[in-house]
Amino acid sequence: MPRRYYTLPLRPDLILEKKQHEECSLEDSIRQNLHLIISTYQGESAYSNDFGCSIWNEEFNIQTNLRWKEDLLDSLATAISKFERRLVVRKDNIAVFLEEQIEGAGKENPRLRRALHIEIKAVLKRTNEPLLFRKILFISPVAEK
Repeated sequence: MPRRYYTLPLRPDLILEKKQHEECSLEDSIRQNLHLIISTYQGESAYSNDFGCSIWNEEFNIQTNLRWKEDLLDSLATAISKFERRLVVRKDNIAVFLEEQIEGAGKENPRLRRALHIEIKAVLKRTNEPLLFRKILFISPVAEK
């Protein structure tokens, strides 16, 4: 029997009422879980204090910590290997870079925002197929005058 993968947000009330919950593919289920891992602050989840990654710890350290990228790559690799066991991923197949963008250029109060680009190249354990995940997070909005 094929496995069922449900979309997020999960609606257990539908399942308990024997109503149809929207389903998704294995790849989309993995992408949803990677999104959760990346967007969750460590210690935020009742499921596990380890769930999530250090992006939110590094957000303000980027300017002062020269190792922020290495620390973030370590955190992502550890979290993915622990909480997304349907994938094989190596640290050297995870890339992060920071891009600064000015919003509202030419206006009275333009804002400088940082976009953190994340790319994860992995392999599905079940089928040995490649999976590519890309995410852009806007962090540390800074007002510029």
